[in-house]
This record gives sequence, C-alpha cells and structure tokens, in this order.
Amino acid sequence: MDVAELRKRIARELDRPAGGDRTGGDRRASADSARVQFNRLLNGTIAPLLIQTASILKAEGELCQVHTPSDTAKIAFDSSHEDFIEFMLDTTPPAHVIGRCSMRRKGGTTVEDRIVGVGKAIEEITDEDLLAFLLPELRKILK
Repeated sequence: MDVAELRKRIARELDRPAGGDRTGGDRRASADSARVQFNRLLNGTIAPLLIQTASILKAEGELCQVHTPSDTAKIAFDSSHEDFIEFMLDTTPPAHVIGRCSMRRKGGTTVEDRIVGVGKAIEEITDEDLLAFLLPELRKILK
C-alpha cells in the first residue's frame, strides 16, 4: 500500500469520533442527571434511613450524629471522628452511589468504598440496597 494513502486513512480514522464516544456536553448532561437522581435518593431514602438508624443506636446507648450536607449523607460516631459511614455520588460513567466506611483501629484508620446497588441505576436503588451496605459496616464499627 502507498504510504501517503495509508497516512490519509490513519488520519481519517483518528479524526472520526468512535461510536461509543460521548462529547463533553453529553458527559455533563449525564452527570447532571445523575446528580438530580442522587439528590432524590439522598433526600427521600438515604437521609431518613440514617436518621432512623441514629435514633435506634442512640436508644441503644451509641452516641452518633447524622450529617447531610448538600451532596452526601453521613452517620458519624462520637467515639472517634474517624468512625463514620457515608453515602455519596460518583459521576464517573456510569454514575453510581458509593458507600464509604471509615474505622479507626489500633493500626490506623481503614477506609473502604463500595458501590451500592451494583448494576442498578441510581433511581433503582432501594432501602434494601442501602441496608445491605449499612448493616455490615455498622457491625464492624460498633464491635
């Protein structure tokens, strides 16, 4: 094959957008949509679940507080500022909800992040998906 022809074909291929590529505008729109869906989940399910959990734990003698800044929700334990469970949004495509658990132990602080409701769209995540993350992490922190 002629080198000049090969060069043209390579240049055309590199300039052509791939079928799965998304433009910056598409990514921003997708991230904005994910933020809206997460805010609904945060205000409608996550925050109420953490508030109820904190009430139950306080009745059992565990001192904790729920913090709900605009983009996350966290239950923090008074025993250490490093002991908490938090839910947040990761907008990396495909957008998903992350559960984070931070625990202080003798060897230092351990932080673990896991996807909540693996394989589900944000609007499909239920309180059961949240509990599947929350309950085992509570056991780790409180034992």
